[in-house]
Amino acid sequence: MSVRMETCHFMPEDAMKVRILVFVEEQGFVDEFDEIDAVATHFVAYDGDHPIGTCRLFWDDIKKRYTIGRLAVVKEYRGRSLGRRLLASAEEETKKQGGEALYLHAQCRAEGFYQKAGYTSFGPVEPEEGCPHIWMVKAV
Repeated sequence: MSVRMETCHFMPEDAMKVRILVFVEEQGFVDEFDEIDAVATHFVAYDGDHPIGTCRLFWDDIKKRYTIGRLAVVKEYRGRSLGRRLLASAEEETKKQGGEALYLHAQCRAEGFYQKAGYTSFGPVEPEEGCPHIWMVKAV
């Protein structure tokens, strides 16, 4: 498998396809797309021309911090370090933009994945569309 990564400063259709497949169809989320998509940097992983993973990075004006969101890998491609590669792309972009830390609101079931990538949990568990989430942070 030859994976290539693309960085987009707009919402690419391929990122939408992956998020619909993973978050809407597989996990049942309803409010998948929001105003952040228009201002975020989007990362998309491809196997050939087939989009297989995505995440977004944005500056949160309210909390004054860089945040990763909507990290998704198509089910058949999980366990192949694609999520870690997407995180690494977002971490590098954060450094380029002068950021020193990166935050994310993880599904609790994915907390171990993020911990292995160097993220630390903090704060209370909060529901997001009925799914428990927790804030995590990593110095970059």
